[in-house]
Amino acid sequence: MLYLIGTGLYYLNDLPFRAINILRSCREAYLETYTNLIDTRSLALIEKEIGKKITLAGREEIEAETLVEKAVSEDICLLVPGDPLSATTHLALILSCKEKGIDYEVIHAGSIFTAVAETGLSAYRFGAAASMPIYRENYSPTSFFDVIENNIKSGLHTLVLLEAERKDRFLGVEEAVDRLKKIEKERRLQIICWEKVIAVSKLGSRESSIWMVNDDIEKKREPPFSIVIPGRLSRLEEEAMLKLLH
Repeated sequence: MLYLIGTGLYYLNDLPFRAINILRSCREAYLETYTNLIDTRSLALIEKEIGKKITLAGREEIEAETLVEKAVSEDICLLVPGDPLSATTHLALILSCKEKGIDYEVIHAGSIFTAVAETGLSAYRFGAAASMPIYRENYSPTSFFDVIENNIKSGLHTLVLLEAERKDRFLGVEEAVDRLKKIEKERRLQIICWEKVIAVSKLGSRESSIWMVNDDIEKKREPPFSIVIPGRLSRLEEEAMLKLLH
């Protein structure tokens, strides 16, 4: 059997209580490492609690469906930062289990997709989310801007997730904002209302921070970061943003 277990937003501190016994009884436990940063102290505490080592698993191992093959004859647990079905890769694991006749169970947890409502914007009024990667040699996509543009045209808000590989390698808010402004200029568009754009850091943790990007973009904060680009605001959202972010 394959268990997909959400760890919540605050590293492993938000791990659902009912997941502990499952982790204790499963043959092997893995932690997916490519959709959020890993806190080694939290990892060590959970390993002590469940009495076994948790193996770190990267994108290639997850996409190769190695864990699905193991789940044919053993109980395998995959810990996923946030909610387990927020990323399409993990949905693909469930579909693979279905095709192969392997039992699975999903244990849900808190996610950035609901926690973003702390900004004062309604979760119901968000369109498709966009992911902005760290640019590398011969890799500088701008498709995330298409998502933003389509959402704005529909009056919807956009959650832009900024890639964070490690604590010393991540996409910061300032760089992301500069990139968006450059694309706007290149496409001769003025669709983003920068006075209302919000940034969030470590949302869901005790060290979370929410701020307007025009106010204090230089202030020191820690990843992972996201940017929220509002669409049309309801009266309640206008009031909530005014009270919560100023």
